[in-house]
Amino acid sequence: EPSLDLINTAFNDHLGSGAVHDRLPLIEWRRAFLRHWGYRVDDPSDRRAVRRLTTLRALLREALVAYSAGRRIKPDVLRALEHEINRAPFVVRIAGRRGAQRLVLARSGDAWDAVTADIATSAMRLVGEGRRVKVCANPSCSWMFEDRSRSGSRRWCDVSICGSLINVRNHRGSRPL
Repeated sequence: EPSLDLINTAFNDHLGSGAVHDRLPLIEWRRAFLRHWGYRVDDPSDRRAVRRLTTLRALLREALVAYSAGRRIKPDVLRALEHEINRAPFVVRIAGRRGAQRLVLARSGDAWDAVTADIATSAMRLVGEGRRVKVCANPSCSWMFEDRSRSGSRRWCDVSICGSLINVRNHRGSRPL
């Protein structure tokens, strides 16, 4: 989901150094994100849009952390997300060639409004569909992910990175000196 990709642009060093990394200011990352999700904007370097994305990221993290912990999302957070979702309302368009037309849902309005509305919608789709959103069990990692495992028991953003790191630390801590 684009909401999880946006949230994960700010992340802690999983090794526990305390360093925090932020990919959102990087134009290369924004271009790749926009291309990956099929978003079209005139200026990926728009400073106002980057500030909006930064604000939206904090809002999404607050909402999805509460949801993943089984807590209610605060009403003011829900209102702010609803406002963001409605910045670019859906319109129904007819697409295709004569004899093969179909109805298509599209966002109307400013391109950046459509981007942020779609990202906010993706977060609320996760919540509304009851999908399992989790924060990595590595206490030094802040990565959020959707647990699509059959059993719903996935704990790590990446078992080969955070899972292995924590398992090795636990193993070393349990050995007698």
